[in-house]
Amino acid sequence: MARANALHLVVHGRSGGAVPACIHSLISELRERRQAPIQLETLTADSIPPKSVEPVLLVPLLLWPGAHVRQDLPAIRRRLRLAGNDVTMLPFLGAWPLWWQLVASLLDVTAAQTAVLVHHPLRSGVADRFLAHLSNRLERPLIALDRWAAYQNAHPGSVPLPIALAPNRMTEALSEADGLPPLLDHSLIRQGLIDLLAALP
Repeated sequence: MARANALHLVVHGRSGGAVPACIHSLISELRERRQAPIQLETLTADSIPPKSVEPVLLVPLLLWPGAHVRQDLPAIRRRLRLAGNDVTMLPFLGAWPLWWQLVASLLDVTAAQTAVLVHHPLRSGVADRFLAHLSNRLERPLIALDRWAAYQNAHPGSVPLPIALAPNRMTEALSEADGLPPLLDHSLIRQGLIDLLAALP
């Protein structure tokens, strides 16, 4: 049986490249499942992981088709290839239908009908079409964080579900409004993502 490819995971990270504990624990469990090298690159960090000596799957754990997906990821792929890596880049996580199937399952079992999906503000254009499609698929409103207060005033009782993998400024702000925790704090999402990543070739 062929050995699994190395994974080069890309996350946004917090200021200074800090990575929440839920990401580290996910990677630790994933290493045990895959029995193959896994590197983590954080977009907010100054340092980059060392070169891998094996074929690499570049896996962007990013949820939105923003500038990081359109600009930073191709730059990372070029850098890795120039360093001699054999790299295959996968679509960003938010483009995986199975990922949103997990989120839909979470909404079915965890959140009441009052749950509203809240996301970071995105530039208009591609993101608008993406959000409209996703809202239709999940049958829930998707509200930008900067519009949440007005939405909540108009829809009292709405519960925000932040569409973010890990704790960040948005999830912290929404927790003060009795929002649900970030996605990887839900066991269904965490285990589902581990299963998806473990199944990669």
